[in-house]
Amino acid sequence: MDPLMAVLCLLSLYPASHCPDPGVSVGAVRTGSRFGPGDKVRYRCSSNLVLTGSVERECQDSGVWSGTEPICRQPYSYDFPEDVAPALGTSFSHLLGATNPTQTQKKEDVGRKIQIQRSGHLNLYLLLDASQSVSEEDFEVFKRSASLLVDRIFSFEINVSVAIITFASKPKVIMSVLKDKSRDVTEVVHSLENINYKDHENGTGTNIYQALNSIYIMMNNQMQTLGMNTMAWQEIRHAIILLTDGKSNMGGSPKPAVDSIKEILNINEKRKDYLDIYAIGVGNLDVDWRELNELGSKKDGERHAFILRDTDALSQVFEHMLDVSQLTDTICGVGNMSANASAQERTPWHVTIKPKSHDTCRGALISDQWVLTAAHCFRHVEDHSLWRVIVGDPSSQWGKEFQIEKAVISSEFNVFAKKDQGIPEFYGDDIALLKLAQKVKMSTHARPICLPCTVGANLALRRPPGSTCRDHEKELLNKLSIPAHFVALNGSKLNIHLKTGSEWTSCIQAVSQDKVTFPNLTDVREVVTDQFLCSGTQEDDNACKGESGGSVFLVRRFRFFQVGLVSWGLYSPCSSADKNLRKKAPRGRIPPPRDFHINLFRLQPWLRQHLEGILNFLPL
Repeated sequence: MDPLMAVLCLLSLYPASHCPDPGVSVGAVRTGSRFGPGDKVRYRCSSNLVLTGSVERECQDSGVWSGTEPICRQPYSYDFPEDVAPALGTSFSHLLGATNPTQTQKKEDVGRKIQIQRSGHLNLYLLLDASQSVSEEDFEVFKRSASLLVDRIFSFEINVSVAIITFASKPKVIMSVLKDKSRDVTEVVHSLENINYKDHENGTGTNIYQALNSIYIMMNNQMQTLGMNTMAWQEIRHAIILLTDGKSNMGGSPKPAVDSIKEILNINEKRKDYLDIYAIGVGNLDVDWRELNELGSKKDGERHAFILRDTDALSQVFEHMLDVSQLTDTICGVGNMSANASAQERTPWHVTIKPKSHDTCRGALISDQWVLTAAHCFRHVEDHSLWRVIVGDPSSQWGKEFQIEKAVISSEFNVFAKKDQGIPEFYGDDIALLKLAQKVKMSTHARPICLPCTVGANLALRRPPGSTCRDHEKELLNKLSIPAHFVALNGSKLNIHLKTGSEWTSCIQAVSQDKVTFPNLTDVREVVTDQFLCSGTQEDDNACKGESGGSVFLVRRFRFFQVGLVSWGLYSPCSSADKNLRKKAPRGRIPPPRDFHINLFRLQPWLRQHLEGILNFLPL
């Protein structure tokens, strides 16, 4: 027989399977070996292991197995954040928007993240188990976890309403999505913090059915208010997060309540992304894995049930879930805080400013077309046309070079202004703005930082509309020593402490010890005016020469605020050969290592003069 015919005959005996082999995890037993459309496989666990995921999976016409991958595990074991984050990130699907249609996904990659958008609406229902099988200590962990998630989601300035329900034998509605307060992060977090575990001390049971049914009643009331056939009702996405140990012992199966919720939301194949139910155990819990697994949504290739050791683990997971690529407008101060994010995604405002041949300075994107940097970067430069600003990651495809349309350098900056006073170099008014030749397309790698005293920063700080610049300074520079950061040559985020008040006075005294640069200095404040913030004490990192102009920033309410820019210092820790190698200043070094950063609160008049109409400023 012809060899080709022989092969074709063999293939006819073994038709190609439509779905890939679903595999068998360690400790599991599978029945079913046909993988064509409509074929089903079933799983069970050996010995005392517990199955999480789907007991039965069906090969669908799309070539994807239904349900969730079954895993056999010890009855009381924890998930690790690094394992949960990708899984939960894929399953916390579509809550704040649709999957990005511009992203092409591999067929086997059915994973999705929360798509953060500022359009649309999310109803987030938080169910906190306060039954006797959950200790008061673990209930406090539930509260902190819920507050963490709420605070982070509200930080994106999206449309979200939060319901809070505690339960034991009966549910207690702490906050309803029908109330205006449910859209106010301060009210929601305040309500969470003031929940009392002892509210349910007379109810010893765990009635998850009634807890879920209270959500159904809330949904029904909202539907009646908005109208069943209105877009206002139909376009709301709903996420239920159940923090529990999964030991329901009264009220019967929670499934009828889940079915009622699906019915009222008209959940079908086309609308399956409008509802997600997550069952998460957090803390030192004796969790019933079987029930936790049954409670979570079952979506193709997704997982909705987890147990985590503590709130730190949960914070890592939540952060990984949030995909800010959908934020296409210029919302400021949003960085990716996930452990898996690249350095540029964590500080997407950070830019590199370079002439034709080599790197010279850094800067910060403050709008979609303007960069803030230091004036001294341009002291030897006449022609800016040869310069480029790299926005995004300079070492990958995410980086893009921009030409400079206009450079605005402070007319007050003159490095030799005090040479007659024996001060060889003076860095007062060391500030400049660059207008890029094109607008920057917003992405996870390119986004502006929040400048204090602007409307955008006011929203990010969640301050009332009547706030002033002075209010921002009080909130951001409110201690004698403030933890802050700047970005290193290699893109990593370094740590410093900004000194104010009496600590600033002490910090700047190091300049008087620099007898080489300032041999006849009588007044340190002639060199370090009140325009400067000071850092470099304790275990602070020091800035290198090429890091000038970069942002000095703080984190507040999960958002980033630039309070200064790197100007000059008494010690450079970098060698010219290797930008990844930084040497700490030797102990007892004279002068001590200090860095001085332009304080943006002190240069408000200049910023307002040149950014009028680009940023909306608050009253001084």
